[in-house]
Amino acid sequence: MRRIRLLAGVTAAVVAAATLSAPAHAADPVAADTGRDGTQAAMLAYQTVYPTISDSAAQLAAAQQDTRKQLHDKLAAEPQTYGGGYFDPPSGVTHLALTTQASADRAVAAGRALGLTVAAKVVARSYDELERLAATVRTGTDQLAVVAKGRVGIEVSSNTVTVALTSQEAASLPSSAIPSWVTIVPASADLVELDVCTSRANCNDSLRSGLAIRHSGGACSTGFTARSGSVRYILTAGHCGASTTSTWYTAGTSIGPMTTANAINSGAVDAGRIQVTNSTYAADTVGRIAISASSWVPVRGRAHHMSFIWAGDVVCISARYQAPATNGNPCGVIASVSDAAQGGLTRYEGYDPCPGDSGGGVYWLPSSGQRHAFGLHSRSITGCNNTASNKKKAWFSAVPNFWNTMNYDLG
Repeated sequence: MRRIRLLAGVTAAVVAAATLSAPAHAADPVAADTGRDGTQAAMLAYQTVYPTISDSAAQLAAAQQDTRKQLHDKLAAEPQTYGGGYFDPPSGVTHLALTTQASADRAVAAGRALGLTVAAKVVARSYDELERLAATVRTGTDQLAVVAKGRVGIEVSSNTVTVALTSQEAASLPSSAIPSWVTIVPASADLVELDVCTSRANCNDSLRSGLAIRHSGGACSTGFTARSGSVRYILTAGHCGASTTSTWYTAGTSIGPMTTANAINSGAVDAGRIQVTNSTYAADTVGRIAISASSWVPVRGRAHHMSFIWAGDVVCISARYQAPATNGNPCGVIASVSDAAQGGLTRYEGYDPCPGDSGGGVYWLPSSGQRHAFGLHSRSITGCNNTASNKKKAWFSAVPNFWNTMNYDLG
């Protein structure tokens, strides 16, 4: 068994159809990563999702993203006491959960030493324990697991596993079937679509996260490139190829096959891998995130653990459909790291992706510009470039949830 490693870069070509024009709502801009000033893009993302946030608060929230991750790395070194964190952009407060008072005190001191405004609370469960408990509900056979149907998430602020149920489903459960570490949340009433389509794009000079790719059954977007030994892969959404073994193409040029065994669409994992057999693409040692059809930036790392991804982080999506209001990759803000209503997928808000964007690379955009792979776009509110604030919602399959699952030798 050989370990897949993320290439030093990722490629994403976001291609806009020639028939698209700038929307009439020019006063409602979409935050975008142009490959230049990450702070400005992050500020606009915060202002889009939090309309009442002050300019100074948005600027500080954007500027301190790297610093907050430094704090995470320090606390995550003691996983037995670390319960995760999240950030509240309007107030500028970094919230932390620790399992002992002593570790909470150390966390507050560490945060303040980094110049952060920190609030810490003592909780019963570490983040690792929450993940283990969530897994027991997703895979269990008891009453709660059966009713939940995989709609299981994690909420750091309450230090609980969340299960999304309709009112009828919740009423069918006796209180004894709901453990103390579970919080019941309403199942989403939003109409959500898997972002698949049959349109095409024209870019085949190199593999990039966000290229339009197709097989005989439809089209999606490329996500992050990966390698296991000498074998190279393209990662995309699992639902793009879960029903059939297929050969994938970009702009009429063959990439290689995805087998049904390597396409997973279940719960928090919507990921598949295409083996790159085209010798030109397979020999490439550089991964890229496309900013436009002709410019790109590298990805510098990836999220190794779910606790690294926080609500309040700014993320951008590199996918085949480029928002007509942007000059780069559209960005938003993570609202739920593990959304029970969508099987534990990560929800981000501020931009509404389009059919065909499935599999596109979702990446963290800190002020340093050191972009990190966070996940693969999975689905969004039905529509395309919706302007209503309550419709700018999308979900991605987080890298830590599928990386090890994809970690085997295709042989």
